[in-house]
Amino acid sequence: MRKKKNLSCLAAELKASIMSPGFAAGVLLLSAVFLLTGREYREYLAGAGGSPEGAAWLAVFTYSISAEQVLLFLPLFVPLGASGNVQEELKSRYSVFLAGRTGKRGYLAGKTAGAALSGGLMAVSAFALTLLVSVIWCADIPDVSGGTAALSVWGLIPDFICGFLNGALWSLVGSVAAVVTRNRYLAYAVPFILYYVLTVFQERYYADLYFLSPKQWAFPSYYGSGFCIVLLLLLGAAVSVLLVKTVERRLMR
Repeated sequence: MRKKKNLSCLAAELKASIMSPGFAAGVLLLSAVFLLTGREYREYLAGAGGSPEGAAWLAVFTYSISAEQVLLFLPLFVPLGASGNVQEELKSRYSVFLAGRTGKRGYLAGKTAGAALSGGLMAVSAFALTLLVSVIWCADIPDVSGGTAALSVWGLIPDFICGFLNGALWSLVGSVAAVVTRNRYLAYAVPFILYYVLTVFQERYYADLYFLSPKQWAFPSYYGSGFCIVLLLLLGAAVSVLLVKTVERRLMR
Protein backbone atom coordinates (compact mmCIF):
# COMPACT_ATOMS: atom_id res chain seq x y z
CA MET A 1 0.00 0.00 0.00
CA ARG A 2 2.78 2.41 0.91
CA LYS A 3 4.65 1.54 -2.28
CA LYS A 4 1.57 2.30 -4.36
CA LYS A 5 1.11 5.60 -2.54
CA ASN A 6 4.76 6.55 -3.18
CA LEU A 7 4.41 5.75 -6.88
CA SER A 8 1.23 7.80 -7.06
CA CYS A 9 2.99 10.71 -5.36
CA LEU A 10 5.90 10.45 -7.78
CA ALA A 11 3.59 10.36 -10.81
CA ALA A 12 1.68 13.42 -9.56
CA GLU A 13 4.92 15.28 -8.91
CA LEU A 14 6.28 14.48 -12.35
CA LYS A 15 3.02 15.52 -14.02
CA ALA A 16 2.99 18.83 -12.15
CA SER A 17 6.63 19.45 -13.06
CA ILE A 18 6.41 18.85 -16.80
CA MET A 19 2.98 20.43 -17.26
CA SER A 20 4.09 23.73 -15.77
CA PRO A 21 4.57 26.87 -17.90
CA GLY A 22 8.17 27.02 -16.70
CA PHE A 23 8.92 23.61 -18.22
CA ALA A 24 7.53 24.60 -21.62
CA ALA A 25 9.35 27.93 -21.49
CA GLY A 26 12.62 26.19 -20.65
CA VAL A 27 12.28 23.75 -23.56
CA LEU A 28 11.56 26.57 -26.01
CA LEU A 29 14.35 28.80 -24.72
CA LEU A 30 16.92 26.00 -24.81
CA SER A 31 15.81 24.96 -28.30
CA ALA A 32 16.06 28.56 -29.51
CA VAL A 33 19.61 28.85 -28.14
CA PHE A 34 20.61 25.55 -29.77
CA LEU A 35 19.15 26.51 -33.14
CA LEU A 36 20.60 30.01 -33.13
CA THR A 37 24.01 28.50 -32.46
CA GLY A 38 23.58 25.86 -35.16
CA ARG A 39 22.47 28.41 -37.73
CA GLU A 40 26.00 29.69 -38.20
CA TYR A 41 27.36 26.21 -38.82
CA ARG A 42 24.50 25.31 -41.14
CA GLU A 43 25.24 28.38 -43.27
CA TYR A 44 28.91 27.39 -43.35
CA LEU A 45 28.09 23.88 -44.60
CA ALA A 46 25.66 25.24 -47.19
CA GLY A 47 28.29 27.69 -48.44
CA ALA A 48 30.93 24.93 -48.59
CA GLY A 49 28.68 22.81 -50.78
CA GLY A 50 28.12 19.99 -48.33
CA SER A 51 29.07 18.33 -45.06
CA PRO A 52 32.44 16.53 -44.84
CA GLU A 53 31.43 15.01 -41.47
CA GLY A 54 28.52 12.95 -42.75
CA ALA A 55 24.84 13.87 -42.73
CA ALA A 56 24.50 17.65 -42.45
CA TRP A 57 21.64 17.44 -39.95
CA LEU A 58 23.78 15.29 -37.67
CA ALA A 59 26.75 17.66 -37.91
CA VAL A 60 24.60 20.72 -37.24
CA PHE A 61 22.81 19.08 -34.31
CA THR A 62 26.08 17.95 -32.70
CA TYR A 63 27.54 21.43 -33.10
CA SER A 64 24.36 23.01 -31.70
CA ILE A 65 24.41 21.09 -28.42
CA SER A 66 28.17 21.10 -27.87
CA ALA A 67 29.21 24.69 -28.57
CA GLU A 68 30.85 26.28 -25.54
CA GLN A 69 28.48 29.25 -25.40
CA VAL A 70 25.46 26.93 -25.52
CA LEU A 71 26.53 24.82 -22.55
CA LEU A 72 26.42 27.92 -20.37
CA PHE A 73 22.69 28.35 -20.95
CA LEU A 74 21.57 24.91 -19.80
CA PRO A 75 22.08 25.59 -16.04
CA LEU A 76 20.25 28.87 -16.56
CA PHE A 77 17.08 27.42 -18.06
CA VAL A 78 16.57 23.91 -16.61
CA PRO A 79 15.67 25.21 -13.11
CA LEU A 80 12.60 26.92 -14.63
CA GLY A 81 10.71 23.63 -14.52
CA ALA A 82 10.47 22.60 -10.88
CA SER A 83 13.53 23.75 -8.94
CA GLY A 84 11.65 26.36 -6.92
CA ASN A 85 8.60 24.22 -6.13
CA VAL A 86 9.80 22.62 -2.92
CA GLN A 87 10.80 25.97 -1.41
CA GLU A 88 7.35 27.40 -2.14
CA GLU A 89 5.71 24.45 -0.40
CA LEU A 90 8.04 24.74 2.59
CA LYS A 91 7.38 28.47 2.81
CA SER A 92 3.59 28.07 2.75
CA ARG A 93 3.76 24.98 5.02
CA TYR A 94 1.81 23.06 2.38
CA SER A 95 4.70 20.60 2.56
CA VAL A 96 3.57 19.55 6.05
CA PHE A 97 0.14 18.57 4.68
CA LEU A 98 1.65 16.66 1.75
CA ALA A 99 4.21 14.89 3.95
CA GLY A 100 1.43 13.86 6.33
CA ARG A 101 -0.68 12.58 3.48
CA THR A 102 1.99 10.64 1.56
CA GLY A 103 4.51 10.05 4.31
CA LYS A 104 7.71 12.01 4.84
CA ARG A 105 9.81 9.53 2.91
CA GLY A 106 7.43 9.57 -0.03
CA TYR A 107 7.31 13.36 -0.04
CA LEU A 108 11.11 13.68 0.00
CA ALA A 109 11.53 11.08 -2.74
CA GLY A 110 8.83 12.71 -4.85
CA LYS A 111 10.30 16.20 -4.63
CA THR A 112 13.81 15.00 -5.37
CA ALA A 113 12.72 12.87 -8.31
CA GLY A 114 10.44 15.63 -9.59
CA ALA A 115 13.26 18.17 -9.69
CA ALA A 116 15.68 15.73 -11.32
CA LEU A 117 13.24 14.44 -13.93
CA SER A 118 12.02 17.93 -14.76
CA GLY A 119 15.54 19.17 -15.54
CA GLY A 120 16.52 16.00 -17.36
CA LEU A 121 13.39 15.82 -19.49
CA MET A 122 13.64 19.52 -20.30
CA ALA A 123 17.15 19.06 -21.69
CA VAL A 124 16.19 15.92 -23.63
CA SER A 125 13.04 17.57 -25.02
CA ALA A 126 15.08 20.54 -26.23
CA PHE A 127 17.58 18.13 -27.81
CA ALA A 128 14.77 16.25 -29.58
CA LEU A 129 13.14 19.44 -30.88
CA THR A 130 16.51 20.73 -32.11
CA LEU A 131 17.21 17.39 -33.81
CA LEU A 132 13.84 17.41 -35.58
CA VAL A 133 14.34 20.96 -36.85
CA SER A 134 17.90 20.14 -37.93
CA VAL A 135 16.70 17.20 -40.05
CA ILE A 136 14.24 19.44 -41.91
CA TRP A 137 16.57 22.43 -41.95
CA CYS A 138 19.51 20.59 -43.53
CA ALA A 139 17.65 18.43 -46.03
CA ASP A 140 19.14 20.35 -48.97
CA ILE A 141 22.79 20.08 -47.82
CA PRO A 142 24.54 17.03 -49.32
CA ASP A 143 26.82 14.60 -47.53
CA VAL A 144 30.27 14.90 -49.15
CA SER A 145 32.13 12.73 -46.64
CA GLY A 146 32.46 9.86 -49.11
CA GLY A 147 31.46 7.35 -46.46
CA THR A 148 34.24 8.32 -44.05
CA ALA A 149 32.04 10.34 -41.69
CA ALA A 150 33.36 10.88 -38.17
CA LEU A 151 29.88 11.39 -36.74
CA SER A 152 27.47 8.52 -36.16
CA VAL A 153 23.76 8.36 -35.40
CA TRP A 154 24.55 5.91 -32.59
CA GLY A 155 26.68 8.63 -31.04
CA LEU A 156 23.47 10.52 -30.25
CA ILE A 157 22.49 8.00 -27.56
CA PRO A 158 25.27 8.95 -25.08
CA ASP A 159 24.71 12.61 -26.00
CA PHE A 160 21.08 12.35 -24.92
CA ILE A 161 22.01 10.45 -21.76
CA CYS A 162 24.60 13.09 -20.82
CA GLY A 163 22.07 15.81 -21.61
CA PHE A 164 19.45 14.21 -19.37
CA LEU A 165 21.84 13.73 -16.44
CA ASN A 166 23.30 17.21 -16.83
CA GLY A 167 19.85 18.80 -16.83
CA ALA A 168 18.85 16.74 -13.80
CA LEU A 169 22.00 17.79 -11.92
CA TRP A 170 21.50 21.53 -12.38
CA SER A 171 17.80 21.32 -11.58
CA LEU A 172 18.68 19.58 -8.29
CA VAL A 173 21.34 22.20 -7.58
CA GLY A 174 18.68 24.88 -8.06
CA SER A 175 16.34 23.16 -5.60
CA VAL A 176 19.07 22.89 -2.97
CA ALA A 177 19.94 26.58 -3.44
CA ALA A 178 16.29 27.60 -3.03
CA VAL A 179 15.80 25.54 0.14
CA VAL A 180 19.08 26.59 1.77
CA THR A 181 18.57 30.31 1.06
CA ARG A 182 14.76 30.14 1.51
CA ASN A 183 14.39 32.04 -1.74
CA ARG A 184 12.90 30.30 -4.78
CA TYR A 185 14.36 32.87 -7.17
CA LEU A 186 17.90 31.83 -6.28
CA ALA A 187 17.02 28.42 -7.73
CA TYR A 188 17.22 30.11 -11.13
CA ALA A 189 20.44 32.04 -10.51
CA VAL A 190 22.72 29.81 -8.42
CA PRO A 191 23.17 26.96 -10.97
CA PHE A 192 24.28 29.44 -13.65
CA ILE A 193 26.64 31.24 -11.27
CA LEU A 194 28.09 27.98 -9.96
CA TYR A 195 28.61 26.68 -13.50
CA TYR A 196 30.43 29.87 -14.48
CA VAL A 197 32.59 29.96 -11.34
CA LEU A 198 33.59 26.28 -11.60
CA THR A 199 34.44 26.71 -15.28
CA VAL A 200 36.60 29.79 -14.68
CA PHE A 201 38.40 28.20 -11.71
CA GLN A 202 39.15 25.05 -13.68
CA GLU A 203 40.50 26.95 -16.68
CA ARG A 204 42.55 29.34 -14.57
CA TYR A 205 43.86 27.23 -11.69
CA TYR A 206 43.40 23.57 -12.64
CA ALA A 207 43.88 23.63 -16.38
CA ASP A 208 44.99 19.99 -16.57
CA LEU A 209 42.15 18.62 -14.43
CA TYR A 210 39.50 18.62 -17.14
CA PHE A 211 37.07 16.48 -15.14
CA LEU A 212 36.50 19.48 -12.83
CA SER A 213 35.01 21.50 -15.68
CA PRO A 214 31.19 21.47 -16.00
CA LYS A 215 31.68 21.76 -19.76
CA GLN A 216 33.17 18.28 -19.75
CA TRP A 217 30.19 16.94 -17.81
CA ALA A 218 27.76 18.32 -20.35
CA PHE A 219 29.60 17.33 -23.52
CA PRO A 220 32.84 15.40 -23.08
CA SER A 221 35.76 16.18 -25.37
CA TYR A 222 38.69 14.94 -23.26
CA TYR A 223 36.93 11.88 -21.83
CA GLY A 224 34.61 9.19 -23.10
CA SER A 225 30.88 9.44 -22.61
CA GLY A 226 30.98 6.58 -20.10
CA PHE A 227 33.26 8.51 -17.76
CA CYS A 228 31.02 11.58 -17.89
CA ILE A 229 27.83 9.55 -17.38
CA VAL A 230 29.29 7.93 -14.26
CA LEU A 231 30.51 11.30 -12.97
CA LEU A 232 27.11 12.91 -13.54
CA LEU A 233 25.38 10.02 -11.79
CA LEU A 234 27.64 10.39 -8.77
CA LEU A 235 27.22 14.16 -8.63
CA GLY A 236 23.45 13.87 -9.08
CA ALA A 237 23.23 11.31 -6.29
CA ALA A 238 25.28 13.52 -3.96
CA VAL A 239 23.13 16.58 -4.63
CA SER A 240 19.97 14.47 -4.23
CA VAL A 241 21.09 13.37 -0.76
CA LEU A 242 21.87 16.99 0.12
CA LEU A 243 18.41 18.07 -1.05
CA VAL A 244 16.70 15.34 1.00
CA LYS A 245 18.64 16.31 4.13
CA THR A 246 17.94 20.04 3.79
CA VAL A 247 14.22 19.56 3.09
CA GLU A 248 13.91 17.05 5.94
CA ARG A 249 15.49 19.51 8.35
CA ARG A 250 13.03 22.21 7.28
CA LEU A 251 10.09 19.81 7.73
CA MET A 252 11.10 19.04 11.30
CA ARG A 253 10.97 22.70 12.34
